[in-house]
Amino acid sequence: MGENVMSFRKRVLPFLLIVGLVFAGVLGVSSTKAFAMNSKGSSQVAFHTDANTYSKNATTIDVIGVSPNSNAISVELYKKGDSKFYKSINVYKRGPYRVSFSLKGLKAGQYDVWVNGGWGSVPYRAVLQHYLTVQR
Repeated sequence: MGENVMSFRKRVLPFLLIVGLVFAGVLGVSSTKAFAMNSKGSSQVAFHTDANTYSKNATTIDVIGVSPNSNAISVELYKKGDSKFYKSINVYKRGPYRVSFSLKGLKAGQYDVWVNGGWGSVPYRAVLQHYLTVQR
C-alpha cells in the first residue's frame, strides 16, 4: 500500500505542477498588452489602446500614450465611415497620459482613434493600425 501511494505522488505531482504553470502562463499573457492595438503615423504621438475588441461588459476604451511637449494633443474617437468624431479629449501635459472613452451609449461597430498634436508649425498625427471592434 505504501509503495502505491508513493508511486502515485511521483507520477501525479509533477503533472499537476506542469499543468498549474501552463495555466498561470495563459492567465498572465491574457492580462498583458499582448492584445492591445498599436498606432501608426508619427512616433511623436504614438499610442496604444487597452484591447482590440470590447465586449458587451466593457465600460471604457483606454488610450495610453506619451505627449512630446506641453502643447495640447487631441485624442479623438471616430466611428468607421463617419467623418465626425464621437468624442474628443485634450491632454495639456508633457509625458505619459491615459484617457478613457466611455462606451455608454456607443453603438456596436468598428471605431478608430486619432491622436493629433504639434510643435510650432509641425503637426503630428497617429491613428490605429486597425479598427477597434465594439460589441453590444
